[in-house]
Amino acid sequence: MILAADNLSAARPSVRRALERRDAEFVADLCRRAQQAGAAWLDLNPGYVRPAERAEVWRFLVQTAERACSLKLMLDAPEAETLELALSFCSRPPVLNMATAEPGRLGPVLDIAAAHGVEVVAATMTATVPSDLEGRLALAAEIAAAAAARGISGERLILDPMVMPLALAGGERHAAAVIAFLRALGNLFDPPPRSLIALSNLTTASAGAPSGFAAGPFLAAAWGAGVSVVMLDVFRPEILRVARLCRVFGGERVFAPAEYQ
Repeated sequence: MILAADNLSAARPSVRRALERRDAEFVADLCRRAQQAGAAWLDLNPGYVRPAERAEVWRFLVQTAERACSLKLMLDAPEAETLELALSFCSRPPVLNMATAEPGRLGPVLDIAAAHGVEVVAATMTATVPSDLEGRLALAAEIAAAAAARGISGERLILDPMVMPLALAGGERHAAAVIAFLRALGNLFDPPPRSLIALSNLTTASAGAPSGFAAGPFLAAAWGAGVSVVMLDVFRPEILRVARLCRVFGGERVFAPAEYQ
């Protein structure tokens, strides 16, 4: 299970201010701390950036992160044009995050991934997110077929079944569908793609009810269901402890009691 830090996001006010000020030391320190916490990947999400500033913001963000750490970078943007722009500043292969099953987003993002030989995250959603397992799997099949037509398969394709806030109406149905999707994935595709969940989506405060306590159990359930990549806040010790224990149980690391004190 790969841990991907979601901490470098403009949704966090401190990160937004650092990007506006081009505060390289703040960004570099965050990158270093994410790597020290155990992340292997780092999601770069500057949020909405005015077109006139887009190239400069992405140049600053990618180059600062690459200098500060050795983590694999995830370029997080909804537009194919922005992903291609951000990719142009990378000196090592990133992950494109993300495509969706919408034709206007899927094809262009997959074309970029194919042209540059990089991994790509694709979410099982269109303008909306299916509430059940069947809807998610149907979109996964469409995505996998489009990717295969461009020579993208196996581990280069990373499917995101879209974790939704647990506190929203129907949130528990979405959560169950995500776990079922992770269990089913390996049996439906050959070679199987990887999977990704954005854990912070489960407990987002915008849902209006506290549910942070659910993150650890959901992470353990997702690990048991075979998730490949987990995007999470690596600065939350209680979540990181669960992630580390999952990796111990999976034979990926040695149990060190001092890490759990």
